[in-house]
Order: sequence, then structure tokens, then C-alpha cells
Amino acid sequence: MMERKQHRIFAVIVTWNAMRHSWIDRCLRSLRSSTVAVTPIVIDNGSTDGTRQHVPAEYPEAVWLPQDTNLGFGRANNVGFRYALEHEADHVLLLNQDAMIMPDTLSLLLKQSDGESLLSPIHLNGNGTAFDINFERNTLMPANRLPRTIDGCRATPGRVETGEVCAACWLMPISMLKEIGGFNPLFFQYSEDNNYYDRMLFHKKKTFIIPAAEMWHDRKTYGSEDVYDHRLLRRTMLLAACDINASFLTVAKEIAWQLKVCYVMKLPRREYVVGTFSAELAWLLSRAGRIMKSRRKEKTIGMHWIPTNQARET
Repeated sequence: MMERKQHRIFAVIVTWNAMRHSWIDRCLRSLRSSTVAVTPIVIDNGSTDGTRQHVPAEYPEAVWLPQDTNLGFGRANNVGFRYALEHEADHVLLLNQDAMIMPDTLSLLLKQSDGESLLSPIHLNGNGTAFDINFERNTLMPANRLPRTIDGCRATPGRVETGEVCAACWLMPISMLKEIGGFNPLFFQYSEDNNYYDRMLFHKKKTFIIPAAEMWHDRKTYGSEDVYDHRLLRRTMLLAACDINASFLTVAKEIAWQLKVCYVMKLPRREYVVGTFSAELAWLLSRAGRIMKSRRKEKTIGMHWIPTNQARET
């Protein structure tokens, strides 16, 4: 039975060829089963696999915002953020197309919301049998205050303050979007959530894991390391350059370290193609003006990067 509606929540979901492995069906059906009412906003980045026909036909409750070109993950989410802001959202649930939530996930998250902090459930793999590998490595182990078993998390009430957590499932209060804004468009795919976390740190925003709440993320089974590794060096240097918590000396040290990684560590193992560092550094320097502008902007309060003109809704 649906709980009495107390919050206006929009789930922002970016799709690109989301018919694979029934991803979008698993995702949207999980929202239908939520004990807390939530309206999906689906922003499609030019799918060619039938997603553009399937979603509006099978999920009429979803706000359907197809894009003419692939905007990238961050910019597409910004389109959804704008819609949520214009329609008086209280919270935005950022959810990947290959992720699904449990019926009580939103209820458990909302009970712990202070209206200022970012909340996330525990992240499990695609069938809920183990922790998502990146969640375990990057959030669970560094926090050192979360149970190391799924059953232990499920039995843990309350919330646990943590560090960075993957944006596959974020519950964001609308105040966060109004103060920090959306994703930096310099990041096309991957690392935009890392940059956002850096901005949260600068503006003293906290992140909490709700151990009793969970989501399932299917990336380990069907994800591609090659896709993630593509332009990894570029993203690493860009992330350092855009970090508003870092001095320019710190940025320079990070870039020098990446040079060492390429030639001293990876080249002997034949994991580095000679000339890649120079090419990526040239790309970074060609965007120095935009990077400087983004650093100045992101140190201020405002709905940065969220478009002022809403994409056409059909």
C-alpha cells in the first residue's frame, strides 16, 4: 500500500540503449513498487535500441525527455534537475538506468533526511547477493563504520556519515541543487560525481549511508572496463584541475604524478601508449580557460550548470 504522500520526489534517470538485459524495465518497475510515491524523469541520450519507443509506451507515468544528441551523463542529468526544480520537487533521486531500488528504500532514506545532506543506500550487485565492487572498495572499507556483511547492514538502523559514494543512487534534497547546482559539463561520462563530491566538501555538505536501505546495481555483470578506462588519464587530470579544494601547486603535483605513472609504472608493463600523456595534457591546457571559470563559479552558491531553458517534453 502506498504511504501517505509527504514529499514530492522525482527520480532522474539518464538512458542510453537501456533495453539491454531489461535494465530500464527493472529500474522503472522498482519505482512503481516503491512505498513512497516517486515520478520518474527519463532523459534519453539518443538510444538506437528501442528505448525511445519502449519507455513512453510502457511507462506513461514517466516524464519523457528525449534528446537529439548524446549530452553525456552529467549534462543529461542537469536537464532532469531543471525539470524537478521547475515542478517544486522536495528531493531528487538520482538513479542509474542499470540500477533498481527496493520497495522501502525511499521510505528508509527519507526518515533519515535532514533536508541538507546527500543520502544513499548500500549498493549491491545486480542480483543482490554481494556488495557492489566499487561500493565495497571506495565507500564501505574507507568508512570503517559500516557492517561488512549485507545482513549486518540490513539490521543497522539510522545513518552513518561516510565519504564519497557512487552517484548510481543518490537522494538529493532540492536545497543541494539550489546551492551547489548540477554536474560540471566538462565531464562527459564518469568522474562527474567525483567532481560533485569535491564541491560538496568545499560547501561543507555531508554524505550519509542508510545501511538498512539498499539498491542493486547491475554493472559488475554487464559493465565494460574498457568503457571506463577510455580517457581515464584525461579524466584523472581534469578532476584534479577542477577540484576547488586544491591549490594550483597541488594540481601540478598530481599531473606530475600521472606522468610518472605513465612512464615509470605502466610503460614497462606495456600498459601505456607513448604520446598519450602529451596529447591529454594538451587537451587539458586547451580548456584551461573553461576550467578556471568553473573553479570560480563552483566556489559560489547557485544553480550552476543547470540549464535555464527546459528541454522539450514529448
